[in-house]
Amino acid sequence: MTETWLQADQTVLVIAFLVAAATIGIVGDRYRWFGNLSGILITILVTAILSTIHVIPSASDPSLDVPAYHFVYEFLVPISIPLLLFNVHLKKIVRESGRLLLLFLIGSFGVVIGAVLSFFLFPLGVESFKVAAVFIGTYTGGSVNFMAVASTLDFIQSPLFTTVATVDNVFTNLFFLLLFLLPAVAKLRNQYVPYIEDGEEKADAGTEKLTDKSASVLMEKLAVSLLISLLVVASGSQLNTLIQSYTEITVDLEILIITVLITIVANLFPSLLSKYESVAFQLGMIMMFVFLATIGAACDLSVMLSASPFILAFAAVTLGIHLCIILLVGKWLKFSLEEILIASIANAGGPSVAAPMAANFGMKKAVTPAILISILGYVIGTFLGVGTGLILS
Repeated sequence: MTETWLQADQTVLVIAFLVAAATIGIVGDRYRWFGNLSGILITILVTAILSTIHVIPSASDPSLDVPAYHFVYEFLVPISIPLLLFNVHLKKIVRESGRLLLLFLIGSFGVVIGAVLSFFLFPLGVESFKVAAVFIGTYTGGSVNFMAVASTLDFIQSPLFTTVATVDNVFTNLFFLLLFLLPAVAKLRNQYVPYIEDGEEKADAGTEKLTDKSASVLMEKLAVSLLISLLVVASGSQLNTLIQSYTEITVDLEILIITVLITIVANLFPSLLSKYESVAFQLGMIMMFVFLATIGAACDLSVMLSASPFILAFAAVTLGIHLCIILLVGKWLKFSLEEILIASIANAGGPSVAAPMAANFGMKKAVTPAILISILGYVIGTFLGVGTGLILS
């Protein structure tokens, strides 16, 4: 365990650094301090640097128990999801989900191809097929599938397991950095059709302005928005507990249940939620910026560089092939760069990262579909990982 300037139990100070990084990203986005680089990318970079030079605790160090990071994962992320979805409508969900679903499946195919190619390029001994399997699982559905595949193939006791888990944690977050950076590459962006939402060019989520002039009205909207979100999250948490108690389902369905509940509420009471939508969205984005600052804290380069170069190469080729396939096929099928990147990050990161990327792009109607296709990854990731691993064995 490496000593850091801030200790893991200095919760308030760690949260202050996370909020500071989020603020730099938000304000920088507003005033275009960083040119074409998104504020979210800057936020992640700030905490990645602070983690790497050991100013703040690393979120990728398994020996550290950091309450501030637990608070973000367990509370801020679930609360932010309903806030981002006050304007969700079923017809638009169906339309957008179909497009993103196709891209998600293409991305999953790319992950399998990349892992199989890595299996033959980077020999890791008799357990190479297990490494390929867990990478397929995690880059299709996330850490839940990583553990499910590892357990099924008896990989958890392997001497390679800790190194693979470390590379997965750190390298995946660096991949997120790359995905947030790509829209700033003008030559790449110009190769794709623009994203259009409701017949208009997408809005920049960072430039939306609140129209309320009265501080009391603003306070009311903030309070009501937060209350609605908390009620939805509390209900979703209880339902998730009940489902897991009375069924054999072990996957955490809380985000999916929260998404379904807020969708029901938004469609039953559209006029009510529309009054609070702009304020709720901004509040949700602040929470998402703090979450992505925590993602940056997991990008500790010193941890990753201490890992096996073969396993690093294995992960790099797997994700590299995935990205090439989804970019090329997505371009051929006339998808926008934004849609492609959301599907890719849904593959590698799951709903908690796909949702803020859609929101950051100003694609409000794509936030729910991004969550839904990510949840699909939970379903297919383990099957793809275990199935491919057994074939390779």
